[in-house]
Amino acid sequence: MVWSVPRTDDNLSWHYERADGSWGVGDNIVFWYGVEDWKQISDMVAGKFSVKETSTSTSASAPAGVRAYSTMARRNAVRSAIPSSRRSYSTASSGSPLRVGLIGARGFTGRELIKLIDGHPRFELSHVSSRELAGKPVPNYTKAQLNHVNLSASEVGELAKAGRQAVDVWILALPNNVAAPFVTAIDGAVASLPMKQQPVVVDLSADYRFDTSGEWVYGLPELHRRELTTRNTGRIANPGCYATGSQLGIAPLLPYLDPARLPSVFGVSGYSGAGTKPSPKNDPAFLQDNLIPYAPVNHIHEREIGHSLTRIAQASYPFNARNPLKVQFSPHVAPFFQGIALTLHVPLRLSMSAANVHELFKDFYRGERLVHVTESAPLVRDNAGQHYAAVGGFAVPPHSEGGASASLADRRAVLNVTLDNLLKGAATQAIQNMNIALGIDEYTGIPTPDAPTMSLE
Repeated sequence: MVWSVPRTDDNLSWHYERADGSWGVGDNIVFWYGVEDWKQISDMVAGKFSVKETSTSTSASAPAGVRAYSTMARRNAVRSAIPSSRRSYSTASSGSPLRVGLIGARGFTGRELIKLIDGHPRFELSHVSSRELAGKPVPNYTKAQLNHVNLSASEVGELAKAGRQAVDVWILALPNNVAAPFVTAIDGAVASLPMKQQPVVVDLSADYRFDTSGEWVYGLPELHRRELTTRNTGRIANPGCYATGSQLGIAPLLPYLDPARLPSVFGVSGYSGAGTKPSPKNDPAFLQDNLIPYAPVNHIHEREIGHSLTRIAQASYPFNARNPLKVQFSPHVAPFFQGIALTLHVPLRLSMSAANVHELFKDFYRGERLVHVTESAPLVRDNAGQHYAAVGGFAVPPHSEGGASASLADRRAVLNVTLDNLLKGAATQAIQNMNIALGIDEYTGIPTPDAPTMSLE
């Protein structure tokens, strides 16, 4: 049995309780019961909600007066709402809680994860590990009385031997270059278990974002949803905060980039992005009336942006696997606590009007509930504490309507992206990935307003 219900239905919980699994498709949720043939589910979903895609190929020598791009071009190699093969995990028995082990709870992202899990209808915390907080109560968690523990990698491995009987998801919210012993311990403990009994692992560090072994999936759902829903790995590398916003700002323009010039990203983050270890970059007194530039070249997110966008680029795009994309990224820390503002300059191989670029982005992100496309520039204070990214403020140089014959200076687009570095840039995205991996609706437990807050209208 397969049936669909609008996301706005007041009785969604009734359907979740009675279904064996669910799938979010646009404004609807598809449920099934008693169907074990995944191809049958895929075919029935695809037949009910077909996604029509048009070519994004373009010619730099389009005749005068004819647009060399389409504002209705969909993400051929980037996004599909319909799974093409078996999903990694299916929904757990209807209504049963899904247990989450959190390693690294002391940081700002760990705190946000605890709040989100507390409000999630299916997730509950089983273990909350922090060396510095061991023995102290877990704050902002109301589902049970929990104290922090201090789990070593070997202890996590022992717990993982029971597979999903003990923990359904392990979240590693650790600094860079620290996660490997925990991953090794979990992998060794579950190697003999069937895939459906192995826990999902979500790593929030940069350690596995460049993985080439095929064991890890890059978890930016708006751009990698097909891979997340069809790769049978159970290992998800959560993207970086700057990298998330930058990719959302560049991805729709991938077919139109100038192969001879590189996109440039000017980034400003709140000081929560500098972590909890004391430094000038997270000292409010030092930051007052100040802006601190850092890592002007080779920032880890600079490499991540180019690497991950290259992975989703089609062979016909100016940048692709044979000609990998690189970006120029300039990060800064500001006196505010949380939030990111990005200004992107994107060189194009033909000129577009600001209205054309705006329409291109609206179509690209149509149906995405955690990306809002706005006409005016989004602001950090509007987005802080929100779970979505906002993309807007589209601009082009004056007189840039000359197509491929326009000057180099005219052939570029400028836009702004804001997101909360702790939420869509980290914790919210982890919940989104966990939902997908466990076969429940992608947006479960995540507030998704219909429209963003905008100060500049």
